[in-house]
Parts: sequence; C-alpha cells; structure tokens
Amino acid sequence: MDSVDVVVVGLGVTGLSTAVAAARVGFRVVGLDSAAGRVRDVAAVRPGCGLGTVSERELGRVLAGGRLEVRGVDGGVPAADVHVLCLPTPSDGSGRVDRRALISATRAVGGVLRNGDLVLVQSSCPPGTTAGAVVPELERVSGLRAGVGFSMACAPSRLDPGSPASARATRVVGGCTEGCAERAGRFLRALGHEVVEVSGARVAELVKLFENTFRLVNISLVNELAAVCGELGVDVDEVLRAAGSKGFGFLGHRPSAGAGGDCVPVAARVFGAVARQVGLSCPVVDAAVAVNDAMPAHTVHRLRQAVGSLGGKRVLVLGVTYKPDVPDIRRSAAIAVLEELRREAEVAFHDPYVDRVEMADGTVLGAADLRRPERFDLVVLMTPHAAYRQVGGWSVPVVDCSSGHPVAWGGVFGRGGVDGRVAA
Repeated sequence: MDSVDVVVVGLGVTGLSTAVAAARVGFRVVGLDSAAGRVRDVAAVRPGCGLGTVSERELGRVLAGGRLEVRGVDGGVPAADVHVLCLPTPSDGSGRVDRRALISATRAVGGVLRNGDLVLVQSSCPPGTTAGAVVPELERVSGLRAGVGFSMACAPSRLDPGSPASARATRVVGGCTEGCAERAGRFLRALGHEVVEVSGARVAELVKLFENTFRLVNISLVNELAAVCGELGVDVDEVLRAAGSKGFGFLGHRPSAGAGGDCVPVAARVFGAVARQVGLSCPVVDAAVAVNDAMPAHTVHRLRQAVGSLGGKRVLVLGVTYKPDVPDIRRSAAIAVLEELRREAEVAFHDPYVDRVEMADGTVLGAADLRRPERFDLVVLMTPHAAYRQVGGWSVPVVDCSSGHPVAWGGVFGRGGVDGRVAA
C-alpha cells in the first residue's frame, strides 16, 4: 500500500472491527499486531478470526479489495493521517492496570507522527491515562504538542463481543482540546457512529469504566435474586419478566455462573482501585466483585444439591468460553466451574471453539469426543453455544448450569448438531 489513511495498532476484536469499518467506507488501512499468529489468521480470514463479532465475509472483501493490509508490528508503524490505538490493558486482582503494550505502541506511533495527524485511544484505561501517559510519550518522541501539532482524543470501544450490531454503537469522545474532540468525532462519524463529545479524555475513560462496572453490579444483584428465588421455590425467570413490565427504573439482566471476559469483571476492579487512589471506598462495587468471584463455587454447590455427590463421577462440561459463540476463554466462569469440579470428579469438556484448556495446575485438557456420551455419568451445560441447540437422545443426565442455578434438562445435544472432534 503506497499511502495510508488509517493505522490501527492491535487487531483484537476492537482493532479489527475498527480496521474493517474504516476500510469499508473507503479509507486505506493498515492493521498491525504483535502476535504473528493473529496476523496470519486475519490475513487468511481463518474461521473464527472475527471473534464472533466482525463479519469474516466483509473482512475478506476489504482485504481482497486492497483497502486493508495486515502486518506485524516488527515491520514498523507506517505514517498515516489517523492512528488508532487498540491495545490490551489487562489488570491484576487488585485492579492495577498493565499499560506496557499501550505505551509501547504509543512510542512507535510517536516516531512517525506528523503535523495534523490524529491519534485516537480506543483501549479501556483508568481515568488520566490518555492525558497523563499517552500524550507525554507522544510529545516526547515526536517533538510535537498535543492540540497544536497533532490531535489527541480518547473514544473507548463499546463493542459487545458476539453482537455485530454493537460495532455501530454511539461513541463517547473526549479530546485534549475541543478541536481534538471534533476531529476525532468527524473520523468516527465517517465510520457510521453517532458521537457524544465530552469535555475531556478523562471523562471518556471514566464513562467506559462506569458502564462496565454498572453491568457487573447488576449481574451480581440478579445472581443474588436467583439464589433467593431458589430457596423460596420461586421461578426467577417469572420474577424478571414481571419486573421488566414496569417500563421505567428497571434494566433487565440475566443470572449466570459469573460475568467473564476481559471487560466487565476487570472494569469493576479497576473502578475500585481508582476510588482507593483518591481515598474513597466502593462497598457496593466491592460486594459485586465478591459475588461474581463466588459464583463458580456457588454453581457447583447448587449442582451438588441437585444431583448428589460428585465424587468419582465422570462429568462432561459443555461450553467453556465466557460467552455463547464467542471464542474467548479469558476469565470464563465456565472454566472456573471446571476447576471446581476437578476437585472431586473426573472432568472432561467440549467446546466447538476451544481445542484445549490449561488448568491452574498446568494440566492441559483436550476437547472430548461427543460421539461417546455413554462414557459420562453427568453432562453439565455451561455455555449454550448455538451448536448445542439440536436435541438428541442421549440417556446421560443433563443439567443446565449456564444460569449459575442448575436446571435439569430433558434432552441433550447430538444428531449432528455438535462437532464431535477430538483435540490432539
């Protein structure tokens, strides 16, 4: 590609979605990633590379049309009018964020930054990251000033993995100056987004953090409701349906074995860490995190109540990704349940998106063969992938634990509805 309009650094679900959207509307785009395997998968449009969110058909079209090129970062960052940073910002159990990937990419972009360029941070970051870490590094390396020599803004991703429609969500944008926000807003509108401009990057960063913390608090609350309903003999689904008829002041959430992924449970911990840094406590958020952390063990406890002792039983867990039809096992409650079950049962798993899973003790489990269900004493559904919708005639008892609250199920999957492969 002779000249480049947009460079996207980081080809996870956020970066790939942005790169494809920009290429689709006519920008010449280069997407970069540090993982050679990821670059190969995207370049070859291998099944699953869209991570359940990005249309692989559309990805193939923009690659074939020459509007998108994907490369490794080791080849350097090309100059471009717009640089979009979509790097992972993982956090530890205390909510402390690792910004090394973001700062490394920032440094690389700073080396090719020109007067008039736009740099847009889409990573989820604690408030102050853009202004306090990204901007100083860009200015140091480039010799330019944010808001004068180049435009700088933050517009955290609002993607909901597994929901292609979320790629068109309204975006919140905060810039170093009003002009920076306007420039970033024009770019995002060109990609088809509605834009809400806020007073600065710190506000945009906090909006994203709060949105996901809000979700975790409500997920934990509805899991507590489900536990109460279980003890009272009340159908939690009926309660939620009726509550949803209010029409105001209520947002529906579903019970689960625990929120997973690298956004919702992480954001709540980061939110708590930010509060502690300014001398405040967040007891509601802390309680929600504790409830979420306890859900896998609670799920196994309820399973034990439903079926009796699990000791020595051969148990098959169906689905280990954190969300249906999303090939991502990060912080998956299903894997935490798998770990709990291994304490007392002989456990295997199947997942159409996952070949193998490494346990906390280093043991690697390969995906089981569903063509021999008679090997198992019990089947536990954790992640209800679409592949599991076809009902077959297995005689093995099945318990649906995807809600975190076991429900005996009359049928199980088969008759060609599930990939019966065995991982090597």
